[in-house]
This record gives sequence, C-alpha cells and structure tokens, in this order.
Amino acid sequence: MPQVPCAGAPEGYHGAVAESPPAPGPLEGIPPALRVRLGELLAVLPTRGQPLDGSAAERLTRVLADGEPWLGAEPALAELGVWMIEPRHTVELRRRGCTWLAMFPTPDTVKRLAALAAAAATPSPVREQAIWSLGYRQVRALHPSTRWTPDAVQLADEALYALADAANLVGSIGSDQLPQALRHVQADAMAAVFARAPGLWGAALECFATPPLARVLFVSLDDIPPQHRMRALRLIGATLGAEAVPLLVTRAALAPLEQRIEMLLLAVALGGEAQLPALEDALRGTQLVERVRDRARWHLQHKGVVPTVRGLKIARTTTVIAPAERAAACARGADDLAAFARFARHAEPYVYTLWAWLVRGAGDPARAREVAAAHPESQRIVRDLYFAELARRGRYQQLAAAASVVGGADVGALQLAIAGRPLAALELAATVRGQSAELACARALACYRAGRPDLTTRILVEDLPQPEATGDAVAADTLEQGFPGPNERWLVDHAPESHPALAGLAGGRAGVLALARAAAHDADPDLASLEPIAAVTRRLGRGIAGATVYLAGEFKFMNRDSIAAALERAGARLVAGPYPGTDYYVHGDRCLVATVAQLERLGARRLRREEVEAL
Repeated sequence: MPQVPCAGAPEGYHGAVAESPPAPGPLEGIPPALRVRLGELLAVLPTRGQPLDGSAAERLTRVLADGEPWLGAEPALAELGVWMIEPRHTVELRRRGCTWLAMFPTPDTVKRLAALAAAAATPSPVREQAIWSLGYRQVRALHPSTRWTPDAVQLADEALYALADAANLVGSIGSDQLPQALRHVQADAMAAVFARAPGLWGAALECFATPPLARVLFVSLDDIPPQHRMRALRLIGATLGAEAVPLLVTRAALAPLEQRIEMLLLAVALGGEAQLPALEDALRGTQLVERVRDRARWHLQHKGVVPTVRGLKIARTTTVIAPAERAAACARGADDLAAFARFARHAEPYVYTLWAWLVRGAGDPARAREVAAAHPESQRIVRDLYFAELARRGRYQQLAAAASVVGGADVGALQLAIAGRPLAALELAATVRGQSAELACARALACYRAGRPDLTTRILVEDLPQPEATGDAVAADTLEQGFPGPNERWLVDHAPESHPALAGLAGGRAGVLALARAAAHDADPDLASLEPIAAVTRRLGRGIAGATVYLAGEFKFMNRDSIAAALERAGARLVAGPYPGTDYYVHGDRCLVATVAQLERLGARRLRREEVEAL
C-alpha cells in the first residue's frame, strides 16, 4: 500500500492510509462484552467516505457512551481515533474521532488534534470538536487511569494559545468551543492573550488568572459583557487577595446593586470584619438581607477564600491530578462549590454539573445528597451515591420517587437491602419489570434479612440474571451455562467495588450476605407489610395460568403447535414478540442469542421442560 501524508497529521508524519480500521489487539483491559461490541462496530464503520448513519452511527454512539469508563484503559485504541479523523472520512466520523481521542490525552494525539484545529481546510464541526478535546481536562466518567501528562498539557496549551492569539488579531472569536476550552488552561501566556482584549474573552474567564491579568480585568470591567462580570469579579478577588479590597470598595459605590453586593462580599472575604459596615450600608432597604449576612459570616470564618474559583480550578483539571489524589481533591472542590449554594442559587447551571461530577469523583454519599437537594437534575450524575445515602437513612418514599425520575430502581432496591430495610427493598424491586444483577441480589439479600433464607436459596438457583453474551461462538454456551458468564467474571475480578451485585452473586449466598450493613440508628423504620415477601413467593412459583408466553426462535424438530396447545390448556396467553411484560418464553430449536438476552433483561424467564407437558 503506498505511503501518503495524512492531512491533519503532525508535520513530518507519513503513515499508511488503511482501508479498514486498525485491529485493536486482545484488549484485555476492557470487559469481554465491550470487546465484542467494539468488534461489531469496526465491522460496520464506513471506510471510503460513506455517510456515518443508521446502524453504524448508533453502534458508535453506544460504544462511546457505554465504553467511556473502560476504553481509556487500552492505549492501543487511540489508533482507532487516529484512523477516524483521516480526511477521506465524512465530517461526522471525523468529528466522532476527535471525541474518541479525548479519552487518550497523549502528546501524539494532542499533536493530531492541534493540526486539525489549526488547518484552514478542516470542516467547522471537526475543528470545533478538536478544540474541545484539546481543552477538556476533566475525568468525569473516563477510566481512572486517564491522565494528562505535562508534555501533553503544554502541547495543547500551545495549540490553544495560537488560536486565541489569532482571534485577538482579527478582533473576533471564530469558534464557540474555544472560550470553553480555555477555561481549563492555566498558563501565563494565555493570561497575556486575555489581557490584550479582556472584553473579547469574557466567556473564557472563570478560575485561572495571573495578578497582571486580574488588574487589567478590574480596570476593564465595563468592557466585559454583563453576563460574565460576576465570574470576572470573583476571579479578580481570588487572584489579587487583599490587594483587591480597596479597588472593590471604591468601585462598589458606582456599580449596579447585584454587582455592588458581590464586590462588598468579596471585600469582606478578603479584608475581614473591617469591611462589614460598607456591606450593611448597601443592604439597607434590600431583600434577602439574612442570606447575604449568612454568606458574610461564612467569609469571616474562611478569610481569603473565594470558594467557587477554588472549586472550579479542581473541577477543570481532574485529569491532571494523580489518580491516587483525585478523590480527596474532588471532595475539597465539591465542598467549595457547595459553599455559596447554601445562601443563593448559582447563576450558571453548569456549576451544578461540575459540582455533581466532583461529588462522584469523591465517592461520598453524604455530599451526593447535598448536591441532589440543591439541584435535583444532578441526581442523574450522582444517582448511585444518592440512592446509597437515602437507603442508609431509610428514606424509602424519597428513594422510590427519585428512581421513578432518574431510573435505577434496581440499584435503589439493592441499597435498601444492604442498609437493613428488606421489606422496602422488596417493594421497590417489585416495581421493576426487567431483570438485572442488582435486582436479583436485592431480592436474595432482602429475603434473608426478612427471615426467609429459603427464598434466598431459590433465588440464587432459579432467578439469576442472564449473563451478557461475549461472542457468537460462545454465546449460546454462555447463556446455557448461566450466571455468571465470562463478562461478569471479568468485572468481578477487575472492578468488584463498582459492581457489588455481581461480586455478591458470584460469591453465592455468602457473597450476598457479605454486602449487608447494619441499619443506621436514625433511619426511618422498614415497611410494616409482608406483601413484598408474598410477591417474591408468587414470582418463584412460576405459575403459568394467566401468564404471557413467547415462543422464541425456530421450531423445526420441536412441535410448535403442540407446545402452543399445551400452554393454552394451562391457561397461558401466547404473544407474538419479545415485548415488555412477557412472563415466560420457550426456547425453540434455534433462537438468536440477542433475542434470548433481550427477553431475560425484560424479566421473562425460560420455561423448563417439566413445566410444559409438550416440551
């Protein structure tokens, strides 16, 4: 194959243009089921400029979403992103390639993204995504091993500096993503760019500045668009410290009320009690006086701190922090972003999003409850931690309500079972139609803690989830062998702390019981009804009368008509497809593995031979 330069590659790079995506190797660092899905994706990705749509686009979207916590563990997968950004591909595939490379922040990938961002011929969507990836320094849901090295940070900062400097020369920013990317950059050179045109870069001002830049921002405050001035004020105060106090007090007299109050609060934060009289004068005749005073008292207890700026510095650089130090740093950052939320809502919703991701990085259920209370939309980000905290406190109704909005009732049921509220756990589990490891583990543990170890034994034998298929060659055998399959065993071996239900079920009854924790002394009492236990008994009873049954697959040797007649005599109703709500299925001579897996995930159970006379 001829060697040709790859447009958008670093200067001096000459690589082979591959027709097909690069073979990724054994991929032992990611779960087996994800390896299979990745292989299926590579088989359908367009290779000669065809549009990325239909099945290929959907598969890529799902692999990116579901694989985000894992793919970064395999550095070799960066080559797939490099292949995706080749200029012969469509704009959409190249854009997705830039997103893919954000999981692999190495000097090589940064050089390639920088070349795309700088090239005039790069289509705008690709260029915007490349700029976003150059600036993105947040871990969020990425693999914990993801880390920006100093070399990669320097290369990315240099590329972003060149783009910002060029914007200064023309007097306008030609990229929506550039200001957002620059919020992650802490570099003197970038501060100098902002200082040359502070009014142009209002959207980029957030948590990083040098003292010279802060002084320029203060004298140029009127040039900064109004929607960015509050951030600029806090950045100025956090950067200059006590030096900013006389500047803030002098300017406050001429500022609009909201900015005046903020300036005087910052003066209290940096100058102490001596600044309280000026604040009291400004508050005279205004509303919400007590909340402002509460915040002033907080500042007096934490002199010199502007918490939002300090917390955002951590939120914007979590991938630069060593993995072993991240949890503690995220906890500090979360507390900083929580500080002002006690006195007033953050004006910009994105602060709550960053706060929630910091809480998730800290892994603290109590902090999850705080952010969820302040901003209910954040429950989706901190769901598992939030459910664990509600379950620990026995707040069944609150947990059930949250699960109905954000999903995850099976996770909530497991947390209730772990926290010593078995009847509440079983009642919540009964609201879930499908089947999952969390649901089976919740039922098994809750039944034992409710005094029915016999039901626990039956659940662990008869009502386990279906293992996830890990390839056509072994899929049928995997499904026949039952739980746990190769994918579940891999997760138990490599990530038991993030998959407690899998680890519990894989350990049998002893493993499930090891998850139990004592109920908190101040937790709400458990439910008083035994109906949830009766519901489990009925579920395990496997009665066919009145149940819906799907005849799955091909029936060449098995007599389909005889089976259908036998089921109807037993009082069952046949359904035409694997629909939600199907109670049972009969496996034909042959059936697609995907169909069986879908049925099991929906909660349908396979009928055994002894249960139907014609089988």
